[in-house]
Amino acid sequence: MPFVVMITGIPGVGKSTITRLALKRTRAKFRLVNFGDLMFEEAVEAGLVKHRDEMRKLDPKTQRELQLKAAQKIVEIAREEPVLLDTHATIRTPVGYLLGFPREVIEVINPNFIVIIEATPSEILGRRLRDLKRDRDVETEEQIERHQDLNRAAAVSYAMHSNALIKIIENHEDKGLEEAVNELVQVLDLAVSEYD
Repeated sequence: MPFVVMITGIPGVGKSTITRLALKRTRAKFRLVNFGDLMFEEAVEAGLVKHRDEMRKLDPKTQRELQLKAAQKIVEIAREEPVLLDTHATIRTPVGYLLGFPREVIEVINPNFIVIIEATPSEILGRRLRDLKRDRDVETEEQIERHQDLNRAAAVSYAMHSNALIKIIENHEDKGLEEAVNELVQVLDLAVSEYD
């Protein structure tokens, strides 16, 4: 039976760093899959984009088609081994926010756990400004807060369609990365005991 733990958070929250470190420490043997990478591979193959940050500018219908193709690949992988799915619950586009997982997509993936990584808007803004490798849209702290609020709402919606448990992990500068990583390790270890 497929087993998927989704980990999500808005850009700049530290999700990828926490995920990478937690996977080194957990007794669980998850395969890390990045949902955006799967979508990007599909988009490049179709000749739709050349750079990852162009993805959010595709029209919503095209993005939904790419999401569904990526979801089907995830289920295939999750039949063989547990998957830790690194993803975004919502995507800010030029015309509004797009759900990362419309109903038909979340029902295909059917995650067991949804983990949301959060930080304060000022912390996220600072991290984005220091990350020169990505071409990110400039957002105010108010917009960042709104995006995190939408992520929580989206996670509840996803849980309604999958019966997933939701866990929020805070990644604050003063709290320390270590504590956030330990919280994720606990979730992954619990998840693997559910899987057995």
